[in-house]
This record gives sequence, structure tokens and C-alpha cells, in this order.
Amino acid sequence: METIEIDDLTRDFYKAVSFRNEKAPDKDNVMILFYGDGIIINNSFMRPIGFSAESFVTSLESEIAEGTMSQYIIHELNSKTQVFGKLAHRISVYEYNLGEETSGRLPRGVNYIQFAQVEDNWRIVSMAWCDENEDNMIPPEYMR
Repeated sequence: METIEIDDLTRDFYKAVSFRNEKAPDKDNVMILFYGDGIIINNSFMRPIGFSAESFVTSLESEIAEGTMSQYIIHELNSKTQVFGKLAHRISVYEYNLGEETSGRLPRGVNYIQFAQVEDNWRIVSMAWCDENEDNMIPPEYMR
């Protein structure tokens, strides 16, 4: 099954939320990628943190304003996509850089993304991710 549109949409999402030099992402560039408000869940902490596409960008703007974040660059390392009719699910392994000098590997994690085809265009319906840690390592099969 051809997944080029989903590949492009995923790349566009990671590009749209990445930023440098304390310049927040453009909300419109993020929101257009989603069906409706979208559901975004960061499940890397004790409790999930939920967002809409718009509130996710707003939270990044707040972190920039508070001086706790000046850069966020994220990109996909590997993926597996399954398509059934007008639905798709992607396991997306990512790595990110918050601007600190790092020695060794950048932080990584797994993002599960759900898509729906709407009027011949794919849109993100929801995504939930969890960063890798010592107790929760990315399975080797996700990197093949």
C-alpha cells in the first residue's frame, strides 16, 4: 500500500512543530494537518498531558515566553504504517534536540499517530507519544 501522503503529512507535522531561536511554530501550519481540533497526548510523565493541536502550539509559546525552551527540533528516525480503507496508523520513532550540547545520542521516543482520509486528503486525527527512558526502551523491531 502506498503511504507517500502519510509520510509527507508526518514529516510536515514534525517540521511544523520544530523551531529555533525562540520563534514559536505557526499555529495555522500545525492545525491544517489535523482533522478537527486533533488530540495530542504526551504520555512521557507520571500522568498524560493532553492537548488539541492549537493548545499544543500555545504551550510551546508559553515555554518560549518563560525562557524554559528556545529550540525544539524533532524528526522521524523510522516508521511503520498500516492502512485500512480510509484509516491509517503509524508507529513513528523520533529523536529531538532542545538545543543543549549533547554528547552521544539525542533523546528518542515513539509516537503512535492515527490518520483519516477526508475528501481524498489524509489528516491526523490523534497522536500519543512517550519518550524513551531506562525502563522503557524502544523495541528493536521499531527500528527495522
